[in-house]
Amino acid sequence: MRTSVKLILTALTASLLLSAAVSTASANNLSTSNQNIRATWASLEFAASRELVIRCQVTLEGSFHTRTITKTAGALIGAITKATVNQGACTGGTGSAFNGVERYNGTTSPNTLPWHIQYKSFAGTLPNISAINIALSRFRFGIRDSSSLCTGQYGTAEDSVTASAARELATGAITELTPVEGENSVHLSRRDGGLLCPSPSTMKGVGQVMLLGATTRITITLI
Repeated sequence: MRTSVKLILTALTASLLLSAAVSTASANNLSTSNQNIRATWASLEFAASRELVIRCQVTLEGSFHTRTITKTAGALIGAITKATVNQGACTGGTGSAFNGVERYNGTTSPNTLPWHIQYKSFAGTLPNISAINIALSRFRFGIRDSSSLCTGQYGTAEDSVTASAARELATGAITELTPVEGENSVHLSRRDGGLLCPSPSTMKGVGQVMLLGATTRITITLI
């Protein structure tokens, strides 16, 4: 009798472990509630040095290529198709997204869109993902500080800024999007004025992610 009970318990334990292993192993993808996204920063900081800090309201709009994202580092998962800087609200100088519309250094900026969105990694332990890290690349923007220390273009072909999308465990909602310290450097691609355009410089600030054209949060679930 004892042997039978022991065998049953052993079989049950093995079954549970196998089920958990299969579930974790099959969770190779992420699913988004919507492909179209909008990220906004009330104050995105560009800091080249203590003397050169510019803060602007920035909006990025774009989409994921599909609603299913494979957790493969470096995979191209989407694109930023619209980038705007509220130049009148900048402090410490002014910034310009190179979107073919905004003014930079007295002329209309070239259009460098679309910018790439790549999957990098996740934080937490499956299935409890606390954050998803994405990389933004192929961007270009210009800055001009109020002290005339620098008028320059930033963003090289090699630049890639990592941003962490914080995920609420209970709902899967993305609550914040923040450049990751140590992976938030941008490099000078061209100096157009002034005596000092430090390179690299860093980008900082907590942004909000919503469904494009609404105030609904994007949710991401493990599948």
